[in-house]
Amino acid sequence: MTSRERVEKCLRHERPDRVPIYEAFWEATLNRWRTEGLPEGADAEDYFGLEIDHIAMDNSFGFEPEVLERTDEYIVERDSWGDLKRNWIDHRSTPELLDFPIKTRAEWDELKPRLTVDPSRVDWKGVEAAHAQAREKQKFLCLSVIPGYEATWRKVGPEALLVAIAEDPEWVMEMYEYDADMIVGLAEMYLSRGLDFDGAWLWDDLAYKNGPLFSPAAYRAQLLPYHKQVVDFFHSRGMPVILHSCGNITSLVPHLIDAGFDCLQALEVKAGVDLGFLVKEYGRHLCFMGSVDVRAFWAEDESVLESEVLGKLKIGMSNPGGYVFHSDHSIPPQVSFQRYSKVVDLVRRWGVYE
Repeated sequence: MTSRERVEKCLRHERPDRVPIYEAFWEATLNRWRTEGLPEGADAEDYFGLEIDHIAMDNSFGFEPEVLERTDEYIVERDSWGDLKRNWIDHRSTPELLDFPIKTRAEWDELKPRLTVDPSRVDWKGVEAAHAQAREKQKFLCLSVIPGYEATWRKVGPEALLVAIAEDPEWVMEMYEYDADMIVGLAEMYLSRGLDFDGAWLWDDLAYKNGPLFSPAAYRAQLLPYHKQVVDFFHSRGMPVILHSCGNITSLVPHLIDAGFDCLQALEVKAGVDLGFLVKEYGRHLCFMGSVDVRAFWAEDESVLESEVLGKLKIGMSNPGGYVFHSDHSIPPQVSFQRYSKVVDLVRRWGVYE
């Protein structure tokens, strides 16, 4: 099977020839690996034969990014959402959030006209080249976007949004609605140009270590209708939908099924997500991607790595809804090139369906 066929089988809840593999790498990890064996100039995803690719849509306010300060240690920059943030120079991590463009409803009313579907916000030559390359590699190609809660806190800030979820749900739902309408409009624009995609990938962090960032009731009342609007659109175009969320989303899973998602990723072990429980309770409805404890990848005893990888393969491969191998978030620089090579070798050897 090609990567495209293999991942599609999983997302259709059918059995492929073997478990597909996908991963995300920190920039600092790739910098380390280039000193340990990753060929200079090589793309790590291609080197390891990873099987999913993305083309991202921009549903931000469309501000021109700018650098406000740069030192030997960090950079302060404003991005296309209007967020001001500080990050390290030598590697990328979770940035320090400093400021946001909206602090009042009046400022929202002033800025929301920027959320329009405009072909000029897309680098079409770049998109068409990336699309052709993914098709040549026969990877499963996702049209990806930051929706819903994640897109909205980038406008007002996480704390302000959580307060508004409790105190001003009408405003929150207005912002969610604008976002959902824009995502559907952007996707229609991409598809109308003859670009085909195998699925959609939504990046929407809904939880932290101890559980959802807001109650399941708030998700159901406020965000689910707009997640469903976006998912229904992609389903109408024959595209299964993957949801990425950090943190422990376990209590949200029944509602995410109602929203129509086909696959959940990354299922953080570090936040208490139990893949075995998810398979038992929800496996007939969902494909799962991830839930492999990345901390095992740098354990001093290599048998710890083998036990984690093979154990999660066994659980994931038992899921009737399908399984894609992935860490429980991404690969940090503690993981050596040799160790990650070992992970991929184990999956290719033991992740074959009979």
